[in-house]
Amino acid sequence: MKTLTKISTLALIAGLTVGCASTSDLQKVQNDANEAKAMASNALNTANNAMATASEAKSMSMATDEKLNRMFKKSMYK
Repeated sequence: MKTLTKISTLALIAGLTVGCASTSDLQKVQNDANEAKAMASNALNTANNAMATASEAKSMSMATDEKLNRMFKKSMYK
């Protein structure tokens, strides 16, 4: 993801420093930048979903651990 953004940025800088870029060249660079933004947004959404799932799993694990501890304590008193 970062590599694509870096490549797009370098391509834009190279195009501007080498000489006059045509409108179609600038449009291609803009399209690449927009595609990179869309990919970054998709990756962020995926990461947020993964974080939510991990948080839910952690809370379930903690609840199960608490139940097991209570069961163990009850068995120790018997």
